[in-house]
Amino acid sequence: MIDCRRLGPPSMTQTIHLRDVILREEDFIPLLDEAAAGFGSMVAALAEDPTPLTRSGPVARLGDAADELESFLDDFGARENRTFVTFGELVASTRGLCRVRASGLYLLSRLPRYQLIGESAELIEGLQAVDVVLDDALASLCGGLMESAASLGLTWSQANVPAGMNREVRRQLPRNLDADVSGGERQHIAELASRFQAMIKASRQLQLGSRRPAEELASFVAEHATEERCRWYESGVHNIQSMYDTYVLLTAVEEEHEWLRTLRGHVSVARHLLEMATGLVHFYERHENDLRHQGAKSEISRLVSKGRILDAAVNVCLRQAYLSVERCAPVAQKIIEIFAGHQSVSLKMPDGISLHARPLALIVQIARHHRTPLELSLEGESCSALSLMGLIMLAGKHPNPSSIEARGDARALADLLLLFEHHLGEKDGLPDDLGYLRMSS
Repeated sequence: MIDCRRLGPPSMTQTIHLRDVILREEDFIPLLDEAAAGFGSMVAALAEDPTPLTRSGPVARLGDAADELESFLDDFGARENRTFVTFGELVASTRGLCRVRASGLYLLSRLPRYQLIGESAELIEGLQAVDVVLDDALASLCGGLMESAASLGLTWSQANVPAGMNREVRRQLPRNLDADVSGGERQHIAELASRFQAMIKASRQLQLGSRRPAEELASFVAEHATEERCRWYESGVHNIQSMYDTYVLLTAVEEEHEWLRTLRGHVSVARHLLEMATGLVHFYERHENDLRHQGAKSEISRLVSKGRILDAAVNVCLRQAYLSVERCAPVAQKIIEIFAGHQSVSLKMPDGISLHARPLALIVQIARHHRTPLELSLEGESCSALSLMGLIMLAGKHPNPSSIEARGDARALADLLLLFEHHLGEKDGLPDDLGYLRMSS
């Protein structure tokens, strides 16, 4: 017998080899039956009465149970097995749509707390329409799961529905954290408004001012709203929300300017809608393009209408996210004007200096260093100083300007003036006050 204690832990040069053991399908059934018991009891109860799907608690618990079961199935490679692939895809679809459903229910519950601009009736109506789509989809998936479980010989019943499946209890700790005031509030507020304006610009590219007809939805998603693109929008909005909660929420500035909460409300609405859009587009793309097993793909298509999923994703979630961001554009501009201390200056072009790529790159670095909007104008045509390509194109149209108009934060303008006084770094280098430009180059 080998004494394992003498062997000790493996050294850095040792390799531990794992060997796959093929498990017979009939031997996997008891393991799956045990692992799926909690999830199965919920599905059995919901297949009999889908009413709990109208509440966030049961939806979240079903989604969590599906997530846990999906991990179990993936550990055994079940979705690479012909016998279990359809069951696995049904579980994964349930998990994904539960996440979307939970986001929609949460957003509906929070809307009364947000200081929103304009009428929210269309948003509420849209969310309720998505709820109907998801209710139908989840109810169909529960029925399909029951059929799939029966075909595999799983013993599901609602006798063991987890306690609390039909109970809604929200427990919270007291909110007693002191509202400390940070010194950099004004800069952070101006920066988050600047980021919000960038999100507005990106959002407008989607052209979602009106609903898109059914025949255009698939091509629109493929060209403008893939899962990857939706996640990018969602991440950008989430970052703005996190920044607000870190630097503005419960500060003296927020208390003094209560209208700042309007921005927070619109950002929150857009974030949850984009979460929903991402989940719906993921569901569509996976079962339209990625799923290799035709039987599983056909079963999902039978149970869930991909046309209704696309309509909910584009004409409700993405469109309402766009509208939420767009309606708050005046507030973002007001924040910039108040908190960024915007001013205008005229910058005289130094003799013998042209606006080629190197000095323009220094202007971009100044704008990025101060992290607030900075705009340059040449002969009445303007461009954001954050875009090097935009500045190069602007300078190409107006190659020999005598002066440049700049508008932005007072600190950024002061650095711009200093840069121009020192010939845009083209003759005697940069002054110490602009040392950060040397470090960035």
